[in-house]
Amino acid sequence: VGSKAVQVDVGVGIDEHGSFRMAAALNLRQRYRPVMPPFRQADRARDLVFETWTFFFFFQCTPPDSERPIVKRIPALTRLLVLLIPLVALIPLARMIGDWMEMKELVGPIMFRPSSKGFDGVRWEDANGQIIAVYVTPFGPARRAGMQNGDAFYELEYVQYFTAEDLQRAIVGLRPGKPVTYSIQRNGELRDLNVRITRYPTFLYPLSRALWQFSIWGFLAGAYIHLIGLIVVGPLVRRSKKGIHALLLIALSSLWVFSNALRLILVELFGPPVEPGSSYDFAFLTLTNVGLFGWIVFPSLLLRKIVSDANLFKRGRFAVTLLLFTPAGLLGGITLLSTLKGALGPFTLDGLVVPILFHASTFIALAALVVLTLHVTQPDRVVSVAGSWNRLGSLVTLVLSLLAALFILSLMPAGGSIPDPVTGWVIVAVQLLAVAPVILVSLATLRHGKLDEVLQRGLTYGAALGMVFFSFLGGVYLLTPYLERPNVPRNAVLGLFVVILFFIFERVIRRVRSLSFSLFSPERHRTRQELADFQQDLRRIVGVELLAGAAAQVVGRAFDARSAAVFFETDAGSGDAVFGAYHPEPPFLTQRIISSVWPMLRDEGRIWARNSELNDSTLGEEGVRLLKQRGAFLAVPIVGDDKPTGLLVLGAKNDRRSVYSLEDIDLLRAVSAQLGLALERLRLLEREKLLVRETAEAQLLALRAQINPHFLFNALNTIVSLIAEQPAEAEKVVEHLAGLFRRVLQIGARQTVTLEDELALVESYLAIERARFGNQLQTHIEVQPEVGGLPVPAFIVQTLVENAVKHGIEKRRGGGDVRVQAHMIEEGRLTIEVEDTGIGIPALFGASSGMPVDRGFFGIGLRNVASRLEQMFGENDLLQMWSNPDSGTRVRLRIPVVDSSASASSLQPNSRHSG
Repeated sequence: VGSKAVQVDVGVGIDEHGSFRMAAALNLRQRYRPVMPPFRQADRARDLVFETWTFFFFFQCTPPDSERPIVKRIPALTRLLVLLIPLVALIPLARMIGDWMEMKELVGPIMFRPSSKGFDGVRWEDANGQIIAVYVTPFGPARRAGMQNGDAFYELEYVQYFTAEDLQRAIVGLRPGKPVTYSIQRNGELRDLNVRITRYPTFLYPLSRALWQFSIWGFLAGAYIHLIGLIVVGPLVRRSKKGIHALLLIALSSLWVFSNALRLILVELFGPPVEPGSSYDFAFLTLTNVGLFGWIVFPSLLLRKIVSDANLFKRGRFAVTLLLFTPAGLLGGITLLSTLKGALGPFTLDGLVVPILFHASTFIALAALVVLTLHVTQPDRVVSVAGSWNRLGSLVTLVLSLLAALFILSLMPAGGSIPDPVTGWVIVAVQLLAVAPVILVSLATLRHGKLDEVLQRGLTYGAALGMVFFSFLGGVYLLTPYLERPNVPRNAVLGLFVVILFFIFERVIRRVRSLSFSLFSPERHRTRQELADFQQDLRRIVGVELLAGAAAQVVGRAFDARSAAVFFETDAGSGDAVFGAYHPEPPFLTQRIISSVWPMLRDEGRIWARNSELNDSTLGEEGVRLLKQRGAFLAVPIVGDDKPTGLLVLGAKNDRRSVYSLEDIDLLRAVSAQLGLALERLRLLEREKLLVRETAEAQLLALRAQINPHFLFNALNTIVSLIAEQPAEAEKVVEHLAGLFRRVLQIGARQTVTLEDELALVESYLAIERARFGNQLQTHIEVQPEVGGLPVPAFIVQTLVENAVKHGIEKRRGGGDVRVQAHMIEEGRLTIEVEDTGIGIPALFGASSGMPVDRGFFGIGLRNVASRLEQMFGENDLLQMWSNPDSGTRVRLRIPVVDSSASASSLQPNSRHSG
C-alpha cells in the first residue's frame, strides 16, 4: 500500500512476571477516498490492527490472555453458566416428577413402595436357562444361611421365577426382617435355606468382591485425607475467613466420607440392618442421612466459594448464593421427608441416587470450568482462588465430571437400582470424585498450614504401628506351639514379647521419621540447615550494616524468595535506619517503602501476610497497597528488648506454585528472635565503643597507655593459629608483641621520641600484622640515615600506619602495600609520608588540596594526631592527606626541626614560640 499508508508502533517492556515482552501494532490506513465510501474510510482507519508476539533475546513472549477478543467474552459466558447450572442440576428431579405425573394420568393413583427395600446379599444373573448366584456377599443374610457362589435358584417361598430381573424385583419387595425359604440346586441336589431378609444398605453396592473392597479402601483413604485436612486447617481458622471456609468445606465433605466409610465397616462386620426401628437400623439411617447432607451441600458450597473468590458477580451476590443452594435445599428436604415417611410421591431414599449424583457432578464440573477460565482470563488469581488447580488438573476434573453427569443422566435408571457391577464401579468412582476437590481447592489453604509435619507424623506412626501390629500377630502365631506346652509361663512370655516390640517400635519410629522427613520436606530441611548455619555465624558479625545485609541474603536464599529486605531502626524516633536487601528480580523492596509502613507495623508488633490465612496484622489499606505493589508477601517484626526494633520482609517465592506456610512462619519467628538478640548485642557493643571513644577524647595520653584491643585480639588469634603449624613463626610474633609492649612502657609519658624509636615501634607492629595477613600485606620503610635521631611526637607515625592497615588494606580484597618514607626538605622540616594502596577515603576523593577544611570524617587517632601537632608547633597545616579509589591514601607529616643541640626530651608544646 506504500510507505505513507503504514504506521508501526513498537513497545518493549516487562510484564508482571518479570519477563521481557515486545508488541508491534501495524495500522494500515486507506488514504484513497475514491476506493470506498467515507464511513468505510473511518472504519478502515482503525481496523487491521494486529499484535506480533515473538522472542526478545531468549525470553518467550506470548500475548496476555486477557487481551484476546474472545477471552473478553469468557467471564460473561461463565456467569451465564453459573446462573443456569442450578436449573440443569434439577433435570433428574423434573424427569422423575414428569414420569410420575404421566403414569398417574394413565393408570390413576400410584402406590410407591417404601424406601426400605429387601436385601438377601446375592447378585443373581441369568445363565444357561438358570438363575445363578454369581456373587454372595460374605456379610449378607444368604451367606449366613449357607448359600454359596454358583448356586442355582429354584424357588422362593415355593414360587418359581424365570428371570433374574423378576427374582430381584420380588426380593426388593420383601419386608426387611421377614424370614423366607430359598430352594437352590447345588451339585445336582435340591436344598432349602432359611434366609432372613435385611434392609438394603442405601448407596452401597455389594455387586462383586472387587467393587466392595475398592469401596472400603477408597473411602478409608478419603477419610484419612480429610482427617489430615482437618488437622492442618484447624490452626488457620482463627486467622482468616478463608480458613473458616476451607474448614467448613472439608467438614461437609467429611460428613459423607466418614459416614460412608463407617457404614461400609459396619456392614462388613455386622451385616446390613435387619429389623426396621431397631437401634442398629436407626444408627444406620442416621449415618446415611448425615452423609447425604454433607454430600448434597458440599458441591454447592464448593461452587459458591470459587465463584466468590473469583469475584464473578459484582452485584446480587446474595441472590446468586441463594440460587446455587436451591438444588441442595430441594434435595435435602426430599431426602429428609423420604426418610421419615418412607416415600414422598415418586421419591424414595434409594431412588435419589441419580438426582444427587447428577447434582454433585454438574456442580463440580462448573467449579472446574470456573478455575479453567481463571487460568485464561486472570492467571494471577488462580493461586489465591483454587490453589494447585493447574490447567491440566482443571481440565481433567472438568472432563471426568461431565462424563459422570452424562452417564448418570443417560444410562442410569431413575429408580436408583444398580443392575450390574460396571454401573456400580462408575457410581462409586463418582462418589469419590466428589471428594477430589477437597484435595484440590482446599490445598490453597492447607499449604499454608503444617501439612508436611502432619504427613510425616501420619506416615511415621502409621508405618511403625502397622509393623508392630503385624509383628505381634506373626510373633503370637509362631509362639503358639511353644505357649501350648505345659509349665510354660504364657503371660510372662507374652509380656516379654510385648516389651521387645516396644523396644523395636522406638527404633523403627526414628528410622521411619528420618525417611519420611527426607521424602516429604527436603526443601524444608535445606531451609532449616541454612538458617542454623546463619545463627552460628551471627556472633562473628560485628556491624549492624553487615548484619542487615547478611540476614537479607540468607533469608532470601533459604526461603527461595524473589526478594527479601531487612530493616533495623537504629534509634527509636530518630528516623535513622539500616537496610539490607536481597532482590534478584523486580519489583524491589526499597528502604523508603518499608520505612513508610514501619510505624504501623511497629505499633502492632504482628506478622503481616498477603495471604489472609497467615495474616495477624490489621495494617491499613494504604500500607497494604504499598507492600503489595512492591511484591511483598510477608512482613515479620524483629523483636528485641520486648519491643519491635526492625522488620523482615519477603517477596513471593521463585516457584509460583509455592506459598508460605505456618512452618515458614515459625522459622521466620525464630530467625527474627535471633536477629533481635544479635542487634541488641551489637548495640551494646556500640555503646561500649562510644564510651571508650569519649574516654579517649577526654584524655590526651590515652593513646600512649593503651594498645588497640582489636589489634591485640587479632595478634593473639594469630599466635594461636600459628602455634600448632608454625611454632617458630608464632615465637617471633610473641617476641614482636613483647617488644611492642616494652617500647610502649619505655616511652611512658614522654611527649616526643626519636624517629628511630618510633619506627622500631612501627616495625614491631607491622611484623605482627604481616604474620596475620601473610602475603596480602607488603611493607616498605625508607629513611634517610641523618634523620633517625630527630625528635617526633610519640606514637604519631604508629597511629598513621595502623590506620593505613586497618582502614585501607584490611578492607580491600587481596590486600595491598604500606610504605613509610622519611627525609629532610629544604625548608628545614622533617617530612614523613605514610602511603597505602587500600580502599581510600571517600571524603577525600577529588579534593585538590592536601588538607581538607572539614575534619568530620576523622576518627580518634587522626583527630589526636592533628590536635597534638597543632598544640606542639602552633600550625594547623602540618597534616596533609590525599586519597582516591584507585591508588589508595597518602598522608604527609611536615614536622619543624628544632636546634640539634637540644635534647629530644626537652621539646615541649609550643616550644617553637617559647624562645
